[in-house]
Amino acid sequence: LENSKWLSHVNTALVTAGLLAECVEREGRSVLVHGAEGTDTTLLLTSLAQLILDPHSRTLSGFMALVEREWVQAGHPFQQRCAHSAFSHARLRHEAPTFLLFLDCLGQLGRQFPLALEFSEALLLRLFQ
Repeated sequence: LENSKWLSHVNTALVTAGLLAECVEREGRSVLVHGAEGTDTTLLLTSLAQLILDPHSRTLSGFMALVEREWVQAGHPFQQRCAHSAFSHARLRHEAPTFLLFLDCLGQLGRQFPLALEFSEALLLRLFQ
């Protein structure tokens, strides 16, 4: 875990999404998000910012709509990104478990703010499987 710097990635994603939300909510600014490494980082940060900003996104129906709209309909390559999955046929160079990072960030938010999310960690674990 330490060698992967996973917790650093979780921290960076949550801090950056928090800054995005603060710019939009408190400062009333428009924000352009563009990840240097492609769409994965952008998708991660904008999804987290939506969850922070929009109370409906923190409900079960709102969360499922967000995942459907932002990840599924946008064509996120789940199988390519999770190459260690038993269902993946991807080569390792395409591996980037961005959706897992998103779910882990939500799990962290759920632990820090247990009443903020209408869904449980069990749902996040189910989505990961």
